[in-house]
Parts: sequence; structure tokens; C-alpha cells
Amino acid sequence: MEEIKQEPKPQNRWKVVGINIAVLVVYTVLCRLIDGGIVIDALLIGIHFFAGIVISIAVRRWEWVLSAFLVLVIGFSTCVNFLDMPNMH
Repeated sequence: MEEIKQEPKPQNRWKVVGINIAVLVVYTVLCRLIDGGIVIDALLIGIHFFAGIVISIAVRRWEWVLSAFLVLVIGFSTCVNFLDMPNMH
């Protein structure tokens, strides 16, 4: 009998990026609702970026690197936007 080789199913690599961006949106919105949230948001963005880089090294998958840099770029732009917007209170 011949063995039937099953090809591995392609993983949805964009799922990692989407989840990381969704997490970024959630904590950025929550930080926007409190006074001094820009500092907390900046710290969380830094931690999120660093964690993405560490995970990408550990699992050796490029989508984690892409996700980390997207979090950094989008997070930086939202922090700059924080400075221009008046307080919601």
C-alpha cells in the first residue's frame, strides 16, 4: 500500500497580526479614558513591542516581527494624536 502524504494546512498568519492590533486598540482606548493615560499607553506599547520581538525570536515566525513593528508604528502615531486632542473629561 502506498502512504498518502498529507500536506500541512497553511496557517492563517494574519490572525496573529490582527489579534495584536485588536489588543493595541483596546488598551489605547482604555488609556484614553483616564487622566495621564498617554504615559501608560506609551509604556504598554513598549512592552507590547518588546514582547512581540521576543516571541518572534522564540517561535521563529515572521508574522510576530511584522506585528511588533505595526504595534510600534500605530502606537506611536496614536500617542502623537493623544497630544493634539483635548481631554475627554
